Amino acid sequence: MASKYLSLVLGLALIPLVSSAQDNSRKDTLKAAVVTDSRVRRSINIVSVNPQDLPVAAAATGEADIVKFVQTLPGVATGTGGGNAFYVRGGNLGNNLQTIDGVPVYASSHLLGLASSYPLDVVSAADFQLGGFSSEEGNLTASHIRMTSKDGNFENLHAKAYVSNFLLGGHISAPLVRNRLSVNASFRISPVQFEYAALSKLVDERFSFNLDKAAVYDAYAKLCYRIDDTQKLSLSLFHTLDSYKYLLNDKSQDSMQWSEFIAILGYERNLWNNTRLKASASFNLFGNSQGMVKTIGLTDNNLLIRSTAGEAVLQATATSKLGRLWEFNYGLKGRFAQFNPGSARQLNSDGLLFKDSSPMKDHIMNSVLATAHGQLSFGDIQRRGVRLAARLNYHNIDGFAPEFSALGRFEIVKGFGIEASCDFLKQYYHTLEGIPLGWSLDMLIPSTDSFLPETSRQFSAGLFMTFGNYSFSTGAYTKGMSNLIWFSDASRLFDSAISGWENHIEVGSGTSKGIELQFRKEGKVLKGQISYTLSKTDRLFPNLNQAQPFPAKFDRRHIFNANVSGTVLSDEKRELSIGAFFTYQSGHWETVPSGSWADDNFVTGKVDIDFYSTFNNYQMPPYVRVDLAANLKLRGRKHPQEFSAGVYNLLDRHNASWLSYDSTTGKWRQVSLLPIMPSLKYSIEF
Repeated sequence: MASKYLSLVLGLALIPLVSSAQDNSRKDTLKAAVVTDSRVRRSINIVSVNPQDLPVAAAATGEADIVKFVQTLPGVATGTGGGNAFYVRGGNLGNNLQTIDGVPVYASSHLLGLASSYPLDVVSAADFQLGGFSSEEGNLTASHIRMTSKDGNFENLHAKAYVSNFLLGGHISAPLVRNRLSVNASFRISPVQFEYAALSKLVDERFSFNLDKAAVYDAYAKLCYRIDDTQKLSLSLFHTLDSYKYLLNDKSQDSMQWSEFIAILGYERNLWNNTRLKASASFNLFGNSQGMVKTIGLTDNNLLIRSTAGEAVLQATATSKLGRLWEFNYGLKGRFAQFNPGSARQLNSDGLLFKDSSPMKDHIMNSVLATAHGQLSFGDIQRRGVRLAARLNYHNIDGFAPEFSALGRFEIVKGFGIEASCDFLKQYYHTLEGIPLGWSLDMLIPSTDSFLPETSRQFSAGLFMTFGNYSFSTGAYTKGMSNLIWFSDASRLFDSAISGWENHIEVGSGTSKGIELQFRKEGKVLKGQISYTLSKTDRLFPNLNQAQPFPAKFDRRHIFNANVSGTVLSDEKRELSIGAFFTYQSGHWETVPSGSWADDNFVTGKVDIDFYSTFNNYQMPPYVRVDLAANLKLRGRKHPQEFSAGVYNLLDRHNASWLSYDSTTGKWRQVSLLPIMPSLKYSIEF
């Protein structure tokens, strides 16, 4: 199964530059009010950023991307293959929460992890938090990317269209009723199928698959109605889809698809005594699937494995200013979710969007979660302040359970201070991860009597210094995790779903500790940052590895990132800027056989059978990558224009993503994904 995914990834990734991937056996391998200027504002545990100022050099598509930016920060390890997967302070991929206006986004990636599924044109501000969480942030144990959407323009029409070799799209922000009703909308679609068709002869010579059909797009629309000067009502709709159908050389038909639909009805009002009320009702439906024509016995079966998760949420939060320095935040949230992970069905359609019938097995599970939360803040958390947050949860399986977070930041003298945080968190669903590339091919399951809620206990402390346009921070953290799950058949998710995925899960614990450093320079002409993380992350499962700890798959001991950007030319008509990004990360871990023994019987004859002494016993070579980008803005004209160009993986380094066993040679080989990749983009505003 992994080899089929690999073939698809290679073909899609190399459409912009036809080049073969390598089977490599060598060692070479916000809130809007928070953002008051164009600079990234941060503490050790919180990063607030204006999405329009994100660097583009770290993304394979050349698009500015919040997740790609997060992957450059201290405390964050990436997955494999340059995708969207990231692991924060020892947590799993599924412990990271991404939300827009408080609603989770599960199908957060496009093009097999090369890009995020939400366009930055609709986002006004974003926060990345990895400690000292606020009281509103629940049902997570590692990190939160919190995005706030823009309201549409209430006075003037603004529109933009753009084209690149990865995505085509447009954005509009306009008044429908001047000063009363506005719309903010975006649509993006990928030309991947047409590019593949144009280059099919060249690609077919290099890869063992043929892309038959593909559909990749996202659509977003938000209507905002100003009732009066104190209150407003909004309705947001978001839909994203990635769907691929392809043929392998052995004539088998394979497919994969993930999608999500979100609807949010929001209400905001200024109340008495400096109090602001925010309330919303939302519905979220996430689904993914894998399909293939598979021979079972002597019968060809057209099968589809599908996982879905739907949730409805009601929530209300009030924020009250108590004098000049105190702030009180409090609210209620109710969530009903229904999960159906790993259901197997027969297909009655060979089209791109599947219809199904004849259910073979379903796993319908319901989850009810109610939360009361409160938070008290004193001072300015960016300089001198303390924030205490508490949540009381009721879950239909776990009953009542409290959570607690605290964050303190104190500037001892101007430009020098200390920061500390602690968190005791619970997460009421688990993620059974497929191949860890950042694709949305995972199964979400709720907490049950067998799989209790995941918990984490984290402490961090550090120092920060600022001097002019320069800043430096260093800190350390320690983290304990319990009720973690291990999906033993992650690489064979399709087969596991047929045979019963629930029989392939182990429950255990984990620990992580590390040191994080970051140096930043701000400036109009030259800016950049350097970050370094030294960490160690283990897992312990009583029924695995003889009950001994072993490294987590993405226990990357050393992570060093550096990016720099500079303005080469700037006047009333033009602005030219260039940027570069470099990353070095210790290799992740794979499990390889420790040896083999001979089995000889009258049925199979003599065969060699591998045995495994420990889990994650082989460390892959380091991950090294260099990216370059250039951006030219033509302004001071009726229709401003922008040209962007980039080169991803400039060194064309064969970074190993995973190990593949070659049955012909009887050897293991390191498989690489993304080679050097160019990107081009043009946009025009109206």
